[in-house]
Amino acid sequence: MSLLTLNLNYPLSLKVCFFFVILFLAQSFAFAQENNFSINKTPPSWIVNNNSEGSRPSNKDVSDGYFLLLYENQNHAEHQEEYTRIVREIVSDAGVQNASQISVTYEPSFQKLIFHKLLIWRNNKASDQLKRSKFKVLQNEKDLSKFIYSGTYDAFILLDDVRKGDKIEFSYTIEGSNPVFGEKLASQYYLEGSTSIGQLYINLFVNNKKNLSIKNFNGVQPPKISEKDGCKLYEWKSNLTKTHRVANYEPSWYNPLKSVQVSEYKSWNEIVNWGLSVSNYSNLKTPLLNKKIQELKALSGSDQKRYIELATRFVQDKIRYMGIETGIYSHRPNSPEKVLNQRYGDCKDKSLLLVYLLKAMKINASMAYTNAETSIKTNEYLPSPFVFNHVIVVIENENHKTWIDPTISNQRGKFDDFYAPDYGYALIIKPGVNALDKIISAPKGKLVSQATFNVVDTLSDKKSTLIIKSRYSSNYADNIRSYIAENGISEVEKDYLEYYGKYYTDIITKVPLKIVDDEKNNIIEFVENYDIDNIWTQSEDPQVQFVSVYADLISTELRKITAKKRLEPMSLKQHVDVEQEIVVNMPYLAEYNAPDVKVENDYYFFQLKNSQKDKAAIFKYKFRSLKGYIEGSELKNYAKEYKKISTELSYTLSAGGVNTSSSDTNFFAVLIIILITILTSFYMMKLYHKRTDFDIEQIVNAKPISGWLILLAIRVFLGPIAILGKLILLKVFENRFWDDFEEIGEVNRNLLKIAFTIDLIAYGVLISLSVLSIFLFINRRQSFPKLYIILTKWMIILTLYTALLSGLSRGSDLVYAISYQMGAAIPSVIISILVLWYLKRSKKVKQVFVFSYPKAEWTSALVNHYNKELRQKEL
Repeated sequence: MSLLTLNLNYPLSLKVCFFFVILFLAQSFAFAQENNFSINKTPPSWIVNNNSEGSRPSNKDVSDGYFLLLYENQNHAEHQEEYTRIVREIVSDAGVQNASQISVTYEPSFQKLIFHKLLIWRNNKASDQLKRSKFKVLQNEKDLSKFIYSGTYDAFILLDDVRKGDKIEFSYTIEGSNPVFGEKLASQYYLEGSTSIGQLYINLFVNNKKNLSIKNFNGVQPPKISEKDGCKLYEWKSNLTKTHRVANYEPSWYNPLKSVQVSEYKSWNEIVNWGLSVSNYSNLKTPLLNKKIQELKALSGSDQKRYIELATRFVQDKIRYMGIETGIYSHRPNSPEKVLNQRYGDCKDKSLLLVYLLKAMKINASMAYTNAETSIKTNEYLPSPFVFNHVIVVIENENHKTWIDPTISNQRGKFDDFYAPDYGYALIIKPGVNALDKIISAPKGKLVSQATFNVVDTLSDKKSTLIIKSRYSSNYADNIRSYIAENGISEVEKDYLEYYGKYYTDIITKVPLKIVDDEKNNIIEFVENYDIDNIWTQSEDPQVQFVSVYADLISTELRKITAKKRLEPMSLKQHVDVEQEIVVNMPYLAEYNAPDVKVENDYYFFQLKNSQKDKAAIFKYKFRSLKGYIEGSELKNYAKEYKKISTELSYTLSAGGVNTSSSDTNFFAVLIIILITILTSFYMMKLYHKRTDFDIEQIVNAKPISGWLILLAIRVFLGPIAILGKLILLKVFENRFWDDFEEIGEVNRNLLKIAFTIDLIAYGVLISLSVLSIFLFINRRQSFPKLYIILTKWMIILTLYTALLSGLSRGSDLVYAISYQMGAAIPSVIISILVLWYLKRSKKVKQVFVFSYPKAEWTSALVNHYNKELRQKEL
């Protein structure tokens, strides 16, 4: 009996509705099946039952409002199945937002996705949410913005009625693997992540006859090995995994996560042979390719180097980057004939095409596999096709290797100057190769710039001018050429004007941007010409105006970080070689000389030479990078040197000469702190002389200052000095502090100045209060504990307030800056809290601070008390 015959006794309208419901469900089922997605509540029979759940991580290790109570990943190499089970626990409303949707990615051309379970647990009761109709199977194509189409799909479901405290449990299996890799096994399993996991369980079933190589990274313990169902079973298990947060400017190759790599490949030569097999087009008919080869030969005049240059430029510039990486073509390049015909391809497509073009001229060229992320650490991995994520070309000639990246457009210059980015290591796909090669990347590029300011008198009605001449060579020329190609000259000119407008608000373009591109020698020259209507800036002194100059080209090459040690290394910009000369032709003859500065270490070289010629102040900067990263242990010293360098990048010039922007004192801040301290001292004197009652019994039994009170005494006596020292370290008494908040805009800058002024006033009051507390402590006044509690509470508030303002003043990366400043303030806050607790709970505090004002009253009472006791004894 069919479903439709069941409805013959229903009204026609219901029959029609029911028909469309059945049709919709049938279509949904068909769509899901077409994309290899289905539901089967029975999990694979081979999995290991793991019913335990992990512990709850600490709050600091929970992000996005939820955590993984369980992550289970089981793999059967022989069945080509991967089973995953996850339990999420929602701990906040943010978790409801972030964890209420589930998405699983797979490639339906060779994989099937089967969902087994989807439960919401609430009050230990499960609610089954596994309904086919609620799933959407959508193409994700997350890499399409990078011009890569991978053919992957997402099975997506948005859960209803999820609440704080719920647990979401789901499991699924992905069947199938990419046939391009054949039968050999290679994979990597991670045992840690960016957040802590309550319990992590990973296993791997392999045929007993397979001989796996296993490599553990970052202290992973060896797996538990046993046999089950005729297979060898490897198991890894961990509870409350460590949380790893990404630090600023971490190198891409830095990976502190615990992981395990397994591989059935025994040598790099096996990867080479696999690479040769998937790239083989031996019987290919290539009429288009042959035509292009003849064309290149004619243009080069059979000059080999010229032929290489022309072939490389053709593949780089005329074959656009676009990857259709579905199925086996995720790792198998398309035929060179096809790529040439369609005029697009990804890195492997373009590399194979270039190799075919070069070999036609009997040039010893090969494809080479690299990894742009692991780079200098690629050699630490076991042989595996998954080690690599990029393909380039190498030309070998008399033991010299020239590396070419066909995906980089707008490279110019001669063959002898060819270079590729520093990808670390590469595996050359050529018969007989059994080892990785170190890529030597040493571009010879340099950026040389001269900025000439012609400054007119403050009273002149003429405009000041700025002329900038820049010369880009080699890699610098390639980068700026790509920038021009992508944006156009008019947009570049507009961008430059907006950039300089941040420093000089009244700047306009005087002459259009002039660009000369010498492609043969790979040199590009820029000439910029601007008028500045009012280049002078008014200082706080109405009689003084100044001109500011800034070595921006040097600043952009530096990494700004906070001065603290860390485990993670910091990446540096590589192949940096910049020379920037700033010439300021002033209208006045004055002494502008400033001392030279030089900073040199194993990582970079910085130099500033100052000179004067007549009315011109000349600043010559040089900066070169010497290494691609700095070890974490060296970063504290780097931060100090960065601070030293950055203060030399900004100068102000007036009729009186030149100063770095951080060298003068802000008398406004000094005046505020002095005035507030003096004014509040009168009120503090009034508090000190305030009359209070006394208890003669407490005075008689008063205890001396001893024990923990000695430590409190040190804190009390150092209080005023500590507060003043804090302000000095904060640099609030320097003009640079008030004038140079970074990238926060004029409105925000003024608001911050007001906020810091309030902060300064409050600290002035606290200095007076801390001085008063010293005298109250010495005299063991009753009012001391209460007053010092008030002082300490305000110190906590101001410490956090100051930390917040300091974070906001950093401009960029606010979340990190604020969290760092708050983190730095926490130790001081904790100590203050402990002091509060001690003052409120200590009996000794109540027994020590018992004296009142005036002293004469309780002294007289004390004498009468002792006389009374003496008379009683005599009776």
